[in-house]
Amino acid sequence: MKIALTVIRRLLLWGNVLLAAGLLLSYFIPFTNPSSFWPGGFAGLPFPFFWLACIFFIPLWIIYRRKYWLISLIAAVVTLGGVFSTWGIHLFGGSNANSNTSFTLMTYNCSSMGIKGYKEVPEVRKSMYEELKKASPDVLCLQEFYTNTNPDKPDNLDSIRKELNYPHHYFVRSLIHWDTWHYGTVIFSRFPIIDTTRVKLFEVSKGPGTEDLIAASLLIKGDTVRIISAHLASYKIQQDDYQTVASAEVHKVRGILYKMRRTFKLRSEQAHIIRNEIDRSKHPLIVVGDFNDVPVSYTYRTIRGSLQDAFLEQGSGFGRTFSAISPTLRIDYILPDKFFTVEEFSIHRRRGFEHFPIMARLSINRKD
Repeated sequence: MKIALTVIRRLLLWGNVLLAAGLLLSYFIPFTNPSSFWPGGFAGLPFPFFWLACIFFIPLWIIYRRKYWLISLIAAVVTLGGVFSTWGIHLFGGSNANSNTSFTLMTYNCSSMGIKGYKEVPEVRKSMYEELKKASPDVLCLQEFYTNTNPDKPDNLDSIRKELNYPHHYFVRSLIHWDTWHYGTVIFSRFPIIDTTRVKLFEVSKGPGTEDLIAASLLIKGDTVRIISAHLASYKIQQDDYQTVASAEVHKVRGILYKMRRTFKLRSEQAHIIRNEIDRSKHPLIVVGDFNDVPVSYTYRTIRGSLQDAFLEQGSGFGRTFSAISPTLRIDYILPDKFFTVEEFSIHRRRGFEHFPIMARLSINRKD
């Protein structure tokens, strides 16, 4: 019996050591550009699970009356930066809104307004309209947007503009199919749009795509505010790819890994393009969009810099914004600079949505 307990303790010890090492690597490797060290693109994904597992070992070693609990404690403390960028801890809602200077902004990867395999899914599109009308944001940023100029097809651009009362919009077409099917990125606004900019993020990949960066200067409550909306490269993993991983066919799995490795490199390059646009801005700005990467990642750290994260300011929990694979996938963001106060934050989860819309109420900090 004594021997068995000794073996169990040693297994737990080595498991704890390996877990702590994994946690440290998961946190620190994403500081490295995936262009030079591609495994860094994977490293941050398991961070929440590693951290929680490490915490589990602390009371376990205390029960065993061993000082090994220091292994987990040290690893958990050293990686607290990842915790503070992953979890929201605001459990009691937002602050009081300042009606004089506050406004609402929503960002949403609308997944081509519910189009599946170039076939419209009316019930998904209806749900999207219901959610957008209920939220009714003052500024609405949509990535992977789809509209059609064929009279027999849904003209989402015109419908949203009229039904949600947006007198101003900026739409950039990234792809056009069959002359009338238009895909791209759009900003709808109830505030005047002063000027606009487009940067073709997908040109980095030397091929067609829907990744784009668009920016618009809006006149909000008497101040010029720069809105940057971006959609970064995705893995483009299909259902067949998931089945390939499950079947463990080595040569096919390698193909998927190569696809992911290439995407890591693209996203890091795109992140630097966005960072350059942020640094060039002469006005208070808000960066929004689908980054296709988690908070413990090179992409997020590069883009965010000293910007606020609206979810971390007023949200709680993991803040999941992507409905598939893992409950920890927060990949859509609202990042205002310190010119703004984040008063409220919400995630609009609804069955049938691939991404969930996120919305923040922001107020302008004027130096009167």
